[in-house]
Amino acid sequence: MKNENFGLVISAKASEDKKTARIIGYDHFVLMGLDLNEDVDVKIQDKIPLGKDSEFVKQERAHLSYDDLNKNEEFEVEKAVHSIVIANEPKYVKFFNDQSKEASQLHFLDPINRKKGSKIIAEKELNGDFESFEDIDNRVSFIESSKDLIVNRVLYELIELPKVKKGRPLYLFTKVKRSNKKEVQEYDEFVTDDSRFIEMIKEKGLLEKEGKRIR
Repeated sequence: MKNENFGLVISAKASEDKKTARIIGYDHFVLMGLDLNEDVDVKIQDKIPLGKDSEFVKQERAHLSYDDLNKNEEFEVEKAVHSIVIANEPKYVKFFNDQSKEASQLHFLDPINRKKGSKIIAEKELNGDFESFEDIDNRVSFIESSKDLIVNRVLYELIELPKVKKGRPLYLFTKVKRSNKKEVQEYDEFVTDDSRFIEMIKEKGLLEKEGKRIR
């Protein structure tokens, strides 16, 4: 199910004829709408198994974008992202350890720039791999919370990047459905014309910081 094995519930509804839920995936933060089996009960922020053999899921109803969520669901998504990043700490610490001088993506973590990214790599190469978020925070003086760097990047990928041209921004941690907003969809006709595309998103104010990296 969209490469997700588990999800956290961000909303749940029950009527006389069916039960539904919206979830955020545990591995790639995929947003989905589900029909649930009638004999199960779920609460917001419950972790449930996904896939065709799940005892919870009757069928997947929709792959959602952040634009599809209501305000309560947006609030629950932020809570869920924090929970998922904490629960998968080794995965995200590995992201720091996998970076090298030749190929680094650390500068995509706001406010880390290329110079600071190089300092993180130098610290790792001098004193060994990082073991935890706390280890990163203790060894790198300009990082207050490496966990928050990851959380903020995930939220940025969920909320902001889908508003820019599909396929052009870099998704580090998520698999996100393109924004449904009309002003974003209009850019599809410029898929083979980079100069016109960049001109259009500048006009609409959608370029922002990530747009500077469009190639």
